Amino acid sequence: MTVLTSIIIPAFQAQATLARAVCSALAQTWSDLEILVVSDDQFDYRTSLQTARIEDERLRFVSTGRIGSGCHNARNVGLAVARGEFIAALDADDIFHPARLETLVPIARAKGAAADNPRVVADANGVELYCAFDGRSFEQLDIPALLALSVPLFPLVAHEHAQPRLANIDLAEDVVANLRLIERLGGLPVCSETLSDYRVVAGSLCHNDRSADGFEKTYTELIERLENGDRLGLSPASAQQARDGLIAKREFNRAFAMAKTFVPDLDFQSFAARRR
Repeated sequence: MTVLTSIIIPAFQAQATLARAVCSALAQTWSDLEILVVSDDQFDYRTSLQTARIEDERLRFVSTGRIGSGCHNARNVGLAVARGEFIAALDADDIFHPARLETLVPIARAKGAAADNPRVVADANGVELYCAFDGRSFEQLDIPALLALSVPLFPLVAHEHAQPRLANIDLAEDVVANLRLIERLGGLPVCSETLSDYRVVAGSLCHNDRSADGFEKTYTELIERLENGDRLGLSPASAQQARDGLIAKREFNRAFAMAKTFVPDLDFQSFAARRR
């Protein structure tokens, strides 16, 4: 039987949040799916979920065979064995709302991909900080519009358009994947509905005391590749737009790093919410 949608969840030290993410995937009103939990720390997540009384025939467990090889690699391992007509990325600390697939599948079937309007939620207290588009209306995003966002987007993508992530890009790997997807499709179709939570979890890859330095390094390396390297596989025109957008993102990250010197417990998404 063809599995319509494959949800790929990279798992690295994800014991505290994975059950919640998996339950949100299992609760989809679109039930024709498989959930691929990709261990990147050699932890036995099958047993961990069984202990939490989470068992379902739609769950599959695979491993990178390594420890900390990176989110990009874990996504690629999942993609290599995914059987779905559509591919969905879900981080182990994020949440899908029940109607996400049911809403996005028809759009992705018609246009090749579809993203929703995720809300940013402080995980510690459940407070909603903002939504990605905050009242702005888009039918699809181009490269400048994508890079103007402060929230990562994880679109549902038709399998034929779901290319492997580029190697050795962990921070901002979703941004690079979406840049390449926009070039292939001519834009990223979006709907205005909020169908997922991007959870701000203290200590996670994007929200720890080293994150600002990590993004500074990543943005600088990506800008260099766009200017003088492989252009991330983009056309010259798209590479120029991506370069300009990443320079702006780097400046915003630098402003956050400066603010954090005065407010040490400040996280990036709270900073972004205040600047909107």
